[in-house]
Amino acid sequence: MRTRSIIVFVFVVIAFISGFVGGVYISQIISFKTVRPVIRESGSPEESTLTYTPPAPPKLQWETIKQVRGLKEMTTPTIDKITNDIYLARGFALGSVQMIITEQGLVIIDSTESIDAAEKILKEFRKITDKPIRYLIYTHGHLDHVQGASVFVKDSPNLKVIATKDCVEFMKKDFVEMKEFHSRSRLNQAGLSALEFSRKLPRESPVHTVCTNDDLIWPTVTFDKKYTFTLGGKRFELYHTAGETPDHLMVWLPKERALFCGDLYYMSFPNLSTPMLEPRPVRQWYESLDHMISLKPVYLIPGHTAAITGEDKVCSVLTNYSAAIRYVYEKTIQCINEGKSVDEAVQTVKLPNNLSKLPYLQEFYGRVDWSVRGIYQGIVGWYDGKGTGLTPLSPAMSAREIVALSGGADKILARAIELQKSGEHHLVCELCDIVIAANPNDKLAHSIKASSLEYLGYTCGNLNMFGFYRSATALEKKASWIKP
Repeated sequence: MRTRSIIVFVFVVIAFISGFVGGVYISQIISFKTVRPVIRESGSPEESTLTYTPPAPPKLQWETIKQVRGLKEMTTPTIDKITNDIYLARGFALGSVQMIITEQGLVIIDSTESIDAAEKILKEFRKITDKPIRYLIYTHGHLDHVQGASVFVKDSPNLKVIATKDCVEFMKKDFVEMKEFHSRSRLNQAGLSALEFSRKLPRESPVHTVCTNDDLIWPTVTFDKKYTFTLGGKRFELYHTAGETPDHLMVWLPKERALFCGDLYYMSFPNLSTPMLEPRPVRQWYESLDHMISLKPVYLIPGHTAAITGEDKVCSVLTNYSAAIRYVYEKTIQCINEGKSVDEAVQTVKLPNNLSKLPYLQEFYGRVDWSVRGIYQGIVGWYDGKGTGLTPLSPAMSAREIVALSGGADKILARAIELQKSGEHHLVCELCDIVIAANPNDKLAHSIKASSLEYLGYTCGNLNMFGFYRSATALEKKASWIKP
């Protein structure tokens, strides 16, 4: 089929040339001299020489203080008794751990990202029961769910580790093939990059030390779509429910009507797209939520934040959660079909009021605009159809031309300082980026940008965004060698 298309194309070209209206000569259409675009190297501008006094460090906003209070609750070690046999350990680390007690032993769901936190959780669990652990279940392969597993295996060496088959491949990608990149990205997301150049936080970060590959425990029992087992009279049904990750699963106890949903729900608008990592399966996410709703759970126990109790309440929360994700996905697809750019779509897609005002859909952890960008990233290609992007020049090339046309780096950075005083920190960063692209060694540009990034971080109102801004601030301060 492809060969036929090529032949047709060649004949069309020949016909076009030979039958061109007016008998235009072939030489007027075809050049036999090779001509290629000129690409030159432009010189870097001189480093800036302006005098600059950084503004006073930003103060925490009241909204941020309220979030810090919420974060304090999230990071206060707590063992919640959901039923006589179900316990939730949260606040010991970023990820939570669940324990189900049966007559023949224990089932543990997830293990946090920290050996230290897992040891503390197990110690608390052992105050409740001394039964052996029979199963450890990974809801998915993210580091905050699998890296404390060795603690539970050490306690009960004969336990089985259950996950989806996709989880094994997911873990290989994150912890082996892309180990260095993922470690760097996760540290950046947590605000832990270049820590020696960061201001001290009012509270310790909830993200704990990342383990090495030696600490990883790989699944020993895997499945495709569904896996069931019975232990001590309790039936466990595991379903492959993609969403947060392609390998995600949920655990359903039908008799108890308890649903362990991993990261398919937590009390925030979901993180449908993590800016530095691969796109997530958004459509499958709301389909998985619809599956959860159909089970009519009485208890919903997530991998982060507190459990929800009561069939009506659980159904209402999950229904609205699914509706919010579906709305963002479908509106973004509509924008793609209408030919809107990703930036145009970001301005277009907003949650409707009936959803955006719900406390568990506030953009504390995930963001709608990031979700739109992630959906675009997962569906459309990198070319926008406008020509320039097919073979783009390096950013340094165009940046040097802009700096030259502006009259030098000092002109641009003087304007950036003015904008910084008026609080236009996003634009400040954009201008500084032009100077930095033209001359990466311009310490003043790094310094000005660092101050604006810090303001953006302290006023953003989103945990992930604060972490990204904190890391970016520290890296810019490192580039200009400014320690707090």
